Amino acid sequence: MIKLLRSHRLFPVLLIGLTAMLTLWLDQISRWDTRHRELDPDKPEYVADNLVAIRYDAQGRLMDKLVASRMWQYPGKPDAYFENPDLYQYQQGVLQYHVTGETGRYNSKNQQAYFDKKVVLIKPADSKQPETKLVSSAMFVDTGKRFASSKAPSVIYHGNSVANSIGFSYLESQGVLNLHSKTKIIYAK
Repeated sequence: MIKLLRSHRLFPVLLIGLTAMLTLWLDQISRWDTRHRELDPDKPEYVADNLVAIRYDAQGRLMDKLVASRMWQYPGKPDAYFENPDLYQYQQGVLQYHVTGETGRYNSKNQQAYFDKKVVLIKPADSKQPETKLVSSAMFVDTGKRFASSKAPSVIYHGNSVANSIGFSYLESQGVLNLHSKTKIIYAK
C-alpha cells in the first residue's frame, strides 16, 4: 500500500518534468532564425515570371513601366536581371521612349539599366518629328537622368533617313543624339 501511494505522488512530478523537457525541445527545433541562415550567392534569391513593374510620379501619372518574361535577383546584390526586358519611360504621362532587348539588368539604387543582345530604343513620332529608332547590340540607360548610350555599332532610323555609327549618346531631356564615330548617313526627306 505504501508503494502505491508513492507512485501516485511521483506521477504528477514526472509528468510535469517530461512536459517541460518536451516544451524546451520543441521550442529549440521550431525556431527559425534568419540571421544564422546563409544564402547561396550563386543561386537567385528571388525569381519572377511575367513581371510587370510600374512606377508613378507624385501626381499619380505613369513614370516608368518595365515588362519582362523573367526576372531574378541574387542575395545581397542591387542588380535585378531580366529576360526579354521591355522598358517604357514617360514624362507627365506621355511616352518618351521605349527600350527592348533580349537580356538586361537594372540597378534600383542608381536607376541604371544595361541591355544586352538586340537592343532597340524607339522614340515615338510627335507633331514635330517622325519616329526615331536606335538599334544596337548593347545599350546603357540611366532612367533617372533620362540618358541612353552605346559603344557598340548602331543603326539609327529617323523617318526615312538611316545612319550607321559606332556608338551614340542620347539625352532625352534636350532631344540631342550624338554619334560617336565617323558616320554614314542616308538622309531622305
